[in-house]
Amino acid sequence: MPLTYAAAQAMVEASQEKAKALGIQISTAVVDAEGRLAAFGRMDGAPWISVEVSQAKAFTAAAMRRDGSELQAPQLQKFLPSLAQLYHGRIFFAESCTAIRESGVVIGGMGCSGGSDEQDGECARAGAATFSG
Repeated sequence: MPLTYAAAQAMVEASQEKAKALGIQISTAVVDAEGRLAAFGRMDGAPWISVEVSQAKAFTAAAMRRDGSELQAPQLQKFLPSLAQLYHGRIFFAESCTAIRESGVVIGGMGCSGGSDEQDGECARAGAATFSG
């Protein structure tokens, strides 16, 4: 099942609810398996840079087909800067990148930005947890 706008928007809203609980303002991006934007939201007061960072995080999770925590392996560290350059800055390696899975298959990615990497990750995981595809 492809990622629908309704599902993506519900994930954005859930991530924003988590951000409110944490006392932060974030931008949230959800992309499909090919990295195309499916839904986006920017809370009032979210840092201006969070718009691009959230989209890059979501793209990274979808393109790499894994969560950001899986990209921290030492053997990848030499490869990742070259990949980021190849994709003209669309790749952003952070532990808070979150893959969206259906039956174990990555069908999209989610990224939040505006808090610490840990807070952003909590928000992205809260959003992704609402997916029921």
